[in-house]
Amino acid sequence: MKFSATLTLILGATLAMASTSAFAKDVVVFSAGAVKAALSVLAPVWETRSGDRLMITYAAAGDLRKKLAAGERADLLILPLENFAAVEQQGLTDAASRRDLGSVGIGIAVKAGAALPDISSEESLKRALLATKSITYMDPNRGTSGKHFDEVVLTKLAIRDAVRAKAVLGEGGTIADKVARGEVDMAIHQMTEILPVAGVAIVGVLPPSLQKNTVYSGAVMKSATSAGEAAALLEFLVAAEGRKLFVSKGFAAP
Repeated sequence: MKFSATLTLILGATLAMASTSAFAKDVVVFSAGAVKAALSVLAPVWETRSGDRLMITYAAAGDLRKKLAAGERADLLILPLENFAAVEQQGLTDAASRRDLGSVGIGIAVKAGAALPDISSEESLKRALLATKSITYMDPNRGTSGKHFDEVVLTKLAIRDAVRAKAVLGEGGTIADKVARGEVDMAIHQMTEILPVAGVAIVGVLPPSLQKNTVYSGAVMKSATSAGEAAALLEFLVAAEGRKLFVSKGFAAP
């Protein structure tokens, strides 16, 4: 009898796992890199709860737009909010599904232990940028922060050519790594991508008159094969638990 009961329990558990596996889905996510610090923590939590597997590609916003233009498709797309007007006009995402995840500003970092320059005003920031020997920021054609810094900040400060001459443009990822390794003296990037980097010191954020706070949003793609699962994931990210984690990683509530 004991053996029979044990066998029944084992068979029941096996059938339950098989049933869960049968309904599990692969959910493909294209995400801008600024969201990685938060999403990489929340992803395994969601996988455990849902049984689905998340297949996430992190890249600069410009690179993700190129993937979409080339015909690549995902179930969930996460980009700066300003990118969605074009994406929705092209009929790639379901506008009704879009949710704002959080906003983040642009900050400055130097190597840990280095003197922290004054960047509290436009003039002090200008002096700091001219004084640094080398600098890195995202390629303006690839990333939101790099485009703003190159086209707006440097132009307004009238030092675009001088800074560009000593810049190492980032192609993606946490470009502040170059500062941590001692290859570059200063990094300009979104705060969510500076905070996880060990070996750097946060100088601060850009002055309010030069700052750009970028809202990141997610939406289900119309070509999604796991649309329901993608929508459920997105709702999880914007609910209380997800929101709290995003804030802990440097985001402000949208």
